[in-house]
Amino acid sequence: MITKHKALMKKYILFSIFAILITRVSAQDLSLLNSYKDSIARLASEMVKVSDDKLKVDISDKISNLVFNITEHAKSINYNFDELKFVKVLTSSDKKFRVFTWVIPFSDKTYAYRGIAQCYNKSKKEYTSYTLTDKGDKLGFAQNKTLDIKKWYGAYYYKMIETKRGSKRFYTLIGWRGISRTVQSKVIEVVTIKNRGNITFGYNIFDIKGYDYFGKGNRSSKRLIFKFSTQGNMYLNYDYQTIIIASSKSKKHKRKTNYKPGFNAQSSPEKEKIKTKSIKDNMIVLDRLVPTSPQMKEFYDFYYPESNIIDALLWQKNKWKYYADIDARNKVSNTDKINKKIEYDLVPK
Repeated sequence: MITKHKALMKKYILFSIFAILITRVSAQDLSLLNSYKDSIARLASEMVKVSDDKLKVDISDKISNLVFNITEHAKSINYNFDELKFVKVLTSSDKKFRVFTWVIPFSDKTYAYRGIAQCYNKSKKEYTSYTLTDKGDKLGFAQNKTLDIKKWYGAYYYKMIETKRGSKRFYTLIGWRGISRTVQSKVIEVVTIKNRGNITFGYNIFDIKGYDYFGKGNRSSKRLIFKFSTQGNMYLNYDYQTIIIASSKSKKHKRKTNYKPGFNAQSSPEKEKIKTKSIKDNMIVLDRLVPTSPQMKEFYDFYYPESNIIDALLWQKNKWKYYADIDARNKVSNTDKINKKIEYDLVPK
């Protein structure tokens, strides 16, 4: 009995030591990730403030190295980056996809875009990290192209939305891209990931029939790019809102009336009564962009948000379906307000 008791005590002590060692390792990892995050925050702040463009690029490269150091830790996908400024980190709820994006603001008011994606490789059961190479300025008709990590339409992403079509999962990203001194843009990008962790940007899941901003013949759009003046502030985000739509029409019959004998009254015409229904759901909500005059069409430095007209994209039948002029009366939470002009001393959260 004594020998058996000693053996149990020995196992208990060994288990306790093992548990302590695991805790210490986890604490060390957490400390290291905190250190990396603090270094990224310090470098990103410095990158925005310095005036020398070459130095900005050098600092950005250091940020890239730190991000890769972070992604080398298997459990880093669970680490929280919410408080990080200037480098935005979005993580899917299924922990299969994470994207880091940031902007290098040059002294001539142009920009460079940097991104690193961390994806789960189902075949190898491990995470793989990729550098995203921006080719946005060299892509003609970028709205209709399927792209990969070597040809990325660079943007600073601030929102991720997850949807599914059967077993296929889509990660819809909302972001900002500065184009020139006078033109900026907001972007809705779609990401899909294959079993080996390969990333594809762009997918035809937009039903934008009747969306005048994009004109006719854009039903094959794989991403949506909204160009407008740098003097304007376009709201584009994912909110809980209300849509009022016509569901059907029914004839309204005239009410029977007792007429006096001999009076040949004409029947009043039947009227159509439009039935409506209300849809309350999460949707992509956006300001409608219009030119200052018809002559300025497609001169995007003359495009501004239309006052009090809000449109939406609602996920229906496996697509983002366009709805015009929605009843956007629900209050937008303070954390989701992205309608301010983007400045790099106050990036959107």
